[in-house]
Amino acid sequence: MNNKPWVLVTGGAKRIGAYLNQEFAKSGKNIVLHYHQAETEALALKTQLEAFNIEVFLWQANLNEPATIEQRFEELLKQVPHIELLINNASVFEQGSLLTSSLAQIQSNLNIHLTSPWLLIQALVKQAIKQNKPCQIINISDANLSHLYTSKAAYFISKKAQETLTELAAIECAPHVRVNAIAPGFVLEATVADTEVSTQISSPLSSKSSAQLATKDINILQRKVPLADLFSAIEFLSKNHSITGQTLQIDGGSHLQCPPYMLKN
Repeated sequence: MNNKPWVLVTGGAKRIGAYLNQEFAKSGKNIVLHYHQAETEALALKTQLEAFNIEVFLWQANLNEPATIEQRFEELLKQVPHIELLINNASVFEQGSLLTSSLAQIQSNLNIHLTSPWLLIQALVKQAIKQNKPCQIINISDANLSHLYTSKAAYFISKKAQETLTELAAIECAPHVRVNAIAPGFVLEATVADTEVSTQISSPLSSKSSAQLATKDINILQRKVPLADLFSAIEFLSKNHSITGQTLQIDGGSHLQCPPYMLKN
């Protein structure tokens, strides 16, 4: 096993997570490749990442079952010596107003956006203190939480709770561990090793309608956010040791003014 640092991106086998893992691999980081059901995608991505002369460890865990997270993480640490960076990226995004959301929807959103990230933070910080080694945490938020998702109540409420998790964790984990977040807006479509990345983090639009969306309706800069801008924001937070408890809005200004496409949904 080499001595390169390890990075864990939850939901790392597809879409945004896969892109981030590829960029980390290019920069020489070892990868804990987390997935739940996307084993085929995870195996294919593992092969691609190993071409960058780094190590990749596949970690299967169901974040919708938080009671299993502590044990699964303990098993992971038997294989990986030290995780330097945790990115809580995994997400669900479903239709459902406050009055119509099912119990299963409410619980899955809270489990994946709040409870499991909370437990992973606990486990990672415990490891960092025990080993007396540095680590940091970055949560993937959503710039459009500045506006109200009337048709996606479980998502909105659980993601707003994650914002509070970021701030409280930054206080309690200091001075040894820094905790921050990035909040993407409408993200530019891209390709990761011939795998399509979704065109947005949290847009209520279908892929068909998003392709027809005029750029003037996306944000005040009238441009989609390149995936590279997300990674550069993560790099900035990783390298600036004076920042904690902050959320960087990577959104073309959509948090300042509700984008027209959201007003229509």
